[in-house]
Amino acid sequence: MSGKRSLWRDRDFVLLWSAQNASMLGSEVTLLALPLVAGVVLGASPFEMGVVAAARKLPVLFASLPAGVLADRWRKRPIMISTHLVAGLAMLSIPVAAVFGALTLAQLYVVAAVAGLCETVFNPVYQSYPLVLLGRERLVEGNAKLSLAMTAASTLGASAGGFIVGLAGAVKAMLADALSFFAAALAIWAIRAPEPPPSPPQGTRMRSEVAEGLRYVFRHPLIRPIALSLPVFSFALAGTHALWIVYVVKELHWQPQVIGLALGVSGLGGVAGGMIAHRLTSRFGLARTIVWSATVYAVGDLPLVLASPGLAGQIVVTLSWTILFAGAVIVQVSQRSFRQLITPLELQGRLAATTRWLAWGAAPLGALLAGALAEVVGLRLTLLAAALTVGLGPLVLWLSPLRSLKDDPVPTA
Repeated sequence: MSGKRSLWRDRDFVLLWSAQNASMLGSEVTLLALPLVAGVVLGASPFEMGVVAAARKLPVLFASLPAGVLADRWRKRPIMISTHLVAGLAMLSIPVAAVFGALTLAQLYVVAAVAGLCETVFNPVYQSYPLVLLGRERLVEGNAKLSLAMTAASTLGASAGGFIVGLAGAVKAMLADALSFFAAALAIWAIRAPEPPPSPPQGTRMRSEVAEGLRYVFRHPLIRPIALSLPVFSFALAGTHALWIVYVVKELHWQPQVIGLALGVSGLGGVAGGMIAHRLTSRFGLARTIVWSATVYAVGDLPLVLASPGLAGQIVVTLSWTILFAGAVIVQVSQRSFRQLITPLELQGRLAATTRWLAWGAAPLGALLAGALAEVVGLRLTLLAAALTVGLGPLVLWLSPLRSLKDDPVPTA
């Protein structure tokens, strides 16, 4: 599996790539549709919008660290398949309930929480699986291609989502996400590559293995600053994500088609970021690429709250999002590859789970706080505060040894 042939000729990698694309296309539709179901169809308040966003991220707080242990203990493909199937059924329940006139905000909270739980269990498995499938020598290239594909799918999904919501309505658009999860499960099921036996448990209790993962992340001088910067980004961006769709609809008077088009066009920045990520890391090193791309990422959200209604504002926001998406993909590829390459295989799942726990654990608080703050000071000032807070993430990296690291560490065998 780790030969020199093109990754596009590796059947199993292409299946993994296809599964990710299918899931991402549907999820991008839901990214637009679910807040509109809550805010427009069911008339949710800004605080209730924050609750919906928080419910999606809440499972990270209690399930992420155990999920990392399971990712290191169990075979990975069955976990990925089952989580996709459960998430698909959860999303399918929304249009089904709407048909019978039984859709409520309480159901949206439950669906968001179930989808978040599935994603929490899936993520550490998925992050560690490319290393198993490709080997260390092709890991950075594989991560770059997967991130590029994810961004391209996000671009198409955002554009398609705007038109699907505009034509079919937000509730019916949720069906697309359900079908995408089922398609992704089928693609992963078709992968033939055998997995090596999972590492045997290092202790008799899950708690000891969770603690081992936490100690590794917080004691590592190069992984620790990355792990600490992630919750800063997550906290601030969760507030933005909880409110921005309602903001551009109610205060900037954007139509769903305009939202989808803006996301689709700006997603090209993410495509460009995915295309150049491998080149940047090869030329400047993973560490320096992490620091600089995180800085670029942080400036991309501010123009949203400074833009005025109309075409000029839409252009400004689209251009800023283009910068944001490019920086996001580059920092994702570089920091994930950096962490994976210096971490032993038996700790990969707990590495992914611990960093995700730190990042996403801050997101529910950010979403809830943003929703509550918006009730008091309004959407614009809340989004401005969130955009300014994002800038603290790169500061953590600039103050760390990553800033002056000239040579990337030798990969761990």
